[in-house]
Amino acid sequence: MFGRERPRIERRQNRFLVRMDAQERDLIRQLLGELRELLAISPEDPRVRRLYPSAYADDAELEDEYRSLTRDELQSGRLASIDAVEESVDAELLDIEQLGAWMQAVNSLRLVLGTMLDITDDDHELAFDPNDPNARTVALYGYLGGLLDEIVDAQLAD
Repeated sequence: MFGRERPRIERRQNRFLVRMDAQERDLIRQLLGELRELLAISPEDPRVRRLYPSAYADDAELEDEYRSLTRDELQSGRLASIDAVEESVDAELLDIEQLGAWMQAVNSLRLVLGTMLDITDDDHELAFDPNDPNARTVALYGYLGGLLDEIVDAQLAD
């Protein structure tokens, strides 16, 4: 958990306690706004290609049909998750549906950042170099990975 004493997200019976300061909550809000903007662009944009996975890479006709059937549903689901997180970003307690929205939104953000960093494997180790032009993106990718791990751990906790 990157040296944290306590997780940011912790199960409390049927709810989930969120321990984030105002600055961290503002960061989440900012990232959600950036994700919303990215969802408004063409699904063909390389930055969002992992948000719309290919099902029939070897058959263009089937792939086009699949995309036409699933694109709107995937996009509306992601936008609904963004809305739910924006509504609950200042909450101290989340219910299971809100936490699920957090998980989907954080995962979508990680997919976009991973694509921008050309990461193809979740086990890929990133070295942080503050002088790298991608330093902010690398740091955000690591942060969101840790947050996603905490969300999953909280969901699995008894």
